[in-house]
Amino acid sequence: YSCLWAELIFGLILSLSILNPGKAFGAKPAEKGKEEADENITHVHHLTLRGAYSEMPSTSLDPVALVMGGGLSSKSYFKLADHLESITKRKDIGYVVLDLSQAFSLSRVQQRDFAQRIAKLNKSGKKTIAWLASASTLELSVASACHEIFMSKDGMVDIPSATMEHTFYKDLFNLVGLNVTTVRAGDFKGAIEPYTRSSMSVHLRQHYEKLLTSMNEAVVAQIAKGRKLPEQKVRLLQQNRLMLPSLAKKHGLVDQLVEPGRMREAIEARVGGDLEWAAPEKKKPKSFGFTDLFKALMSDDGKGEKNIKPTVVVYHLSGTIMDGSKAQAGEIIDGPTVKALNELAEDDQVKGVVLRINSPGGSATASENIRVAIAKLVETKSVVFSMGDVAASGGYLVACVDAPIFADADTITGSIGVFGMQLGFDALLRRVGVNMETVAIDDAARQMQLGKPWTEEETKKMQAFVDLTYGLFLDRVSKARSIPVEKLKKIAGGRVWTGSQARELGLIDKIGGLTASINHIRDKAKLDKVEIKHLPKPREGLDLSSLMGDSEDEIFHGELAKRLSKLNALGFDTQALKFLLRNANQSKVRPLKNHLWMLQPMNFKIR
Repeated sequence: YSCLWAELIFGLILSLSILNPGKAFGAKPAEKGKEEADENITHVHHLTLRGAYSEMPSTSLDPVALVMGGGLSSKSYFKLADHLESITKRKDIGYVVLDLSQAFSLSRVQQRDFAQRIAKLNKSGKKTIAWLASASTLELSVASACHEIFMSKDGMVDIPSATMEHTFYKDLFNLVGLNVTTVRAGDFKGAIEPYTRSSMSVHLRQHYEKLLTSMNEAVVAQIAKGRKLPEQKVRLLQQNRLMLPSLAKKHGLVDQLVEPGRMREAIEARVGGDLEWAAPEKKKPKSFGFTDLFKALMSDDGKGEKNIKPTVVVYHLSGTIMDGSKAQAGEIIDGPTVKALNELAEDDQVKGVVLRINSPGGSATASENIRVAIAKLVETKSVVFSMGDVAASGGYLVACVDAPIFADADTITGSIGVFGMQLGFDALLRRVGVNMETVAIDDAARQMQLGKPWTEEETKKMQAFVDLTYGLFLDRVSKARSIPVEKLKKIAGGRVWTGSQARELGLIDKIGGLTASINHIRDKAKLDKVEIKHLPKPREGLDLSSLMGDSEDEIFHGELAKRLSKLNALGFDTQALKFLLRNANQSKVRPLKNHLWMLQPMNFKIR
């Protein structure tokens, strides 16, 4: 029967080819004079940045977010980067207009990477023009990579230097009857201060000021280089901050002021001649024609040989590091992560692995489990680390193996320290008329009770565990980075550093983004043509896990979570508080498991 079907299909295709040979086999009729006409037309590619971009956006829908008025997922930054790369290779495009007039967000690391890609576009021979409605530090940093900047006459320029917002909860805890007991190693463990102090300590403030200075210097240097201005002048303009468009043009921050809504007309006047505008096209579903059907019928059921290219895997370690056996969105769970790393080690097609870290750290035990799996991976594959916006504490520990570390100048890293904490809410329960009593046959059984602050004896025991874990942390870093422990202690203790500072201190090897990391692997493995594969794949479909919850979330955190959501709507960052409430206590689903944390400050926001 298969032969009969093949003959029928072949006959149908032959008939179509006689009637319209070009259409049957996908050929396009020749267009006379098209090439000559195209020579007189300047092709302008119009690229608009809009919305939020993330490295590994989830493709699943969160029903809770939809109910609460959210549900809009971020777009893939790497797809945007790939699109720029494709423009670079196109010879027909003469100008690229980068439209920055819509609301968009890029992290500091993404912004720097994007500017570098614009610079590569410039080197390919394309002329680039940025269009601004108004300009913040983000917009101006990106736009400064272009050859020219056009701005609306009714816009505003606001380019403040970097600032940090840090939220402290001690007074709130006192007000509602919550008590936090902590143990830590290192004086600079900023992850604890928000729960134990009403304001920032002097030494922590001074350290953060140095951090911000380093980050701001990188931004100033980028704008100054792009606009061909002295760095000192850009710094003075930052201190002036708010500027009218006319003043921004006078100081060289923009090139041309345009009437509102007249961007295209202004660019057409600037370029001259005949222009043909184009924007990124949405991918259409691939059609399945007779030729494809015939090939499918005559194929060997897909069992033929495949053209397999060597693969470089970019494995993303994004989120808080947690113990567990089931993958969770926004978290790095050690069980499935270790399994995935082991599978990469055994995959012969994988020639190299770039471990892309975007993590503030988390569980000490989970971080060490992942580090050990990576150490095994290094034994069989070429491995390089690429640090994103943050790779701190446990997120730094996982990189303490025999492999090079790349980081951006603005990456937040370091935070080599350990702490433990216990949340006591017995006073809160008494206020609402609840009394919890424990029956036990000895004093030891009463220790580490749910909702009870640690006693002096319990605190001493936990401090011993913290000191032991901190010593192991220092040992791992010392061996991986060839830094003596005594010297390392001076830059550890929970101190956080920018990528530039970390390079000077020997905590990383090179300043560079993901592209530099991939190129390093390709050179080391001597790979010419290679497939780049991003893992793990984002979860798709409807994510019902947020609706299911678990018993401890429903019993203790349900009502509080609603109130935290209201604070979020008002602009308050409650990420660290949510983390504390979910993980600081014992529970019936996690009995006898005291967490020690390798975690950098989660609740500061750099603007």
